[in-house]
Amino acid sequence: MALLNIVLPVFLVIGLGLALRRLGFIREEMNAGLSRLVFYVAAPALLFRSTAQGAFDWGARLPALGAVVGITVLVAVVTYAAGARLTPARRGVLAQGCFRSNTVFVGLPLVLSAFGDAALGPASVLIAVMVVAENLLSVVVLTLPHHGRRAHHPALWRRTGLRIVTNPLIVACAAGILYSMLGVRLPAGLDRSLSLIGSTAAPLGLLCVGAGLEFDGLRAKLPATVAASIARLVVHPALIFLALRRLGLTGVELGVPLLIMASPTAVVSYIMAREMDGDAPLAGAIILVSTVASLATLVGWLAMLGVR
Repeated sequence: MALLNIVLPVFLVIGLGLALRRLGFIREEMNAGLSRLVFYVAAPALLFRSTAQGAFDWGARLPALGAVVGITVLVAVVTYAAGARLTPARRGVLAQGCFRSNTVFVGLPLVLSAFGDAALGPASVLIAVMVVAENLLSVVVLTLPHHGRRAHHPALWRRTGLRIVTNPLIVACAAGILYSMLGVRLPAGLDRSLSLIGSTAAPLGLLCVGAGLEFDGLRAKLPATVAASIARLVVHPALIFLALRRLGLTGVELGVPLLIMASPTAVVSYIMAREMDGDAPLAGAIILVSTVASLATLVGWLAMLGVR
């Protein structure tokens, strides 16, 4: 019951978002606006404040970051290769659904629920690194199935590079780390303002996830979505768990990357699939199934971590 008290609030807010969408309180355009508010304002405020107040031992963090990125690349390569017989529109989407975790909208609220403010420092740095890695991997797996006809186009990589360097989550984390190096505390007024704004990131993000869930046409896509969800929620985090334990990590340093990378498939994967000639309905189905199934798997990972 104690583990459910950590996970259940996250999914109750997701369920509320779904109910509010069905009742007409949150329409598609409103959900898009709320998502932008979280992505461009609330989450960056939260991440900047946490990194600006933290002291980072990069020598200690790099092995764990390297392990998480390396395993994510491995999962992307293996799942892309396993989909060789799929149509080009489905192959990259399936691979992306396996490796791309919902770091901000589910992972961040979850680690805050499990570990409190102690999770913010490790989570901020990991999210910044994974935003870069997952964006690059998504471009690769979504373009290669189309015989690489767009993969070598300079404009594609320019847009991707620009998207990464202007990503508000990366900018906020980088600015916070630079500020922390100055050794100066945030002014009290600014700190409280950032705290108020940042505190809206988790609940608004979860409402957006729920409001964006679509159940139409799910049955025909169920085999592929179940396979992708198993890879996303069980196989990928299991490899990360084993690697981080081999590095000797325990407690928050183990739990934060594990729970973030055990989160369901990122909502943005649907947008990427739609923009890059992928099977967008399949991407939406993977998001839905992995989100629903993660209620059980996240409880399992919390039990594995010994969180009470």
